[in-house]
Amino acid sequence: MSKIISILPFVFVFIGIFTVIYIMYMTIFEKRRKKMKDKEMEKLKESLSSYEFESTQKNAVNKSFSFMEYLHSGDYVKVIKTFKDYYGFTHQVGEKFYFACAYFLPYEDGYTLYISKNKIDINAIYLQDRPETQKEICYNLKKFFKIIEQGRFKREIKF
Repeated sequence: MSKIISILPFVFVFIGIFTVIYIMYMTIFEKRRKKMKDKEMEKLKESLSSYEFESTQKNAVNKSFSFMEYLHSGDYVKVIKTFKDYYGFTHQVGEKFYFACAYFLPYEDGYTLYISKNKIDINAIYLQDRPETQKEICYNLKKFFKIIEQGRFKREIKF
């Protein structure tokens, strides 16, 4: 029994040293991996148009390629009911655009819809999911947008 007790401190020291080395290695490795990923993302961003990048690359946690399961990346959309976005910009009936992606900002219940008129440049529509702002738009997309042509996410549209 006394042999086991005399060996235990060495076992704990070994475990401690191993743990410290492992944590240091993982920290350094993760930083290198992140730098490499950032460089790859920058190269990709330079090689693609703004629209192509936003509609195909998962570069943020709060980014999705669909909005309220109605608009999907690549969809060609027409505004069928005039509305004002969060910043007061009016989107008129007949306005057409390609939907790229949506970002969600939980603190403000805000959605940023990235759109493009020419599949090159990006513009944004800002919506806030609150009753006093654009909640009606967020939950009644079919009243405001008509999908003219589906993008890369093919699905059956129910009217």
